[in-house]
Amino acid sequence: MKRILSALAAATSIAALTVGAAGTATAAERAAQQVPSNIYISEVATRGAGPAGATQEYIEIATRGFREVNIGGLQLQAMFGQQLVTIPIPMGVVLRPNEVYTIAHARFTGCVPNQVFYENLPGTRTLQLKLGTPEGARVDAVVVPPHPPLLSLHRIAFTGTPTDFAPGPRTPCIADMTPSPAR
Repeated sequence: MKRILSALAAATSIAALTVGAAGTATAAERAAQQVPSNIYISEVATRGAGPAGATQEYIEIATRGFREVNIGGLQLQAMFGQQLVTIPIPMGVVLRPNEVYTIAHARFTGCVPNQVFYENLPGTRTLQLKLGTPEGARVDAVVVPPHPPLLSLHRIAFTGTPTDFAPGPRTPCIADMTPSPAR
């Protein structure tokens, strides 16, 4: 009887530890699980026209919800060719409804951006953008085809293909009325 009780006690302890371990997520796992799904890359412009054209580039992040969303701690990655540029969004940044967060080249003159980067993005090659957590959880990812220098690409769909964007006038720091995706 003692052996049966000891075996049951040991089995119960192991089961409790296993359940406890499975229920205890690390801070990185909890952050990855709490990624907001209503944030997206809404507009991209690379390479403007004229002598300063190489620095007239920006990327906008928008929300499709009706509540404030904390985007602090996310990062935007731009990949082109063998180059990867990572732009971390500072902690505490909150995006309100109908507001965009504009990340632009440090020499950008179209508006006062929320954040700057110093690398030049490609104007004649495809650009891959990924918005996510430092741990790798994806919030949004897009493939941006090359576009004319005087235009930007506006998000019009959420299919995961380059046709998600259409050329249009550059509207930096202004929230566009992007259609809400079906999720």
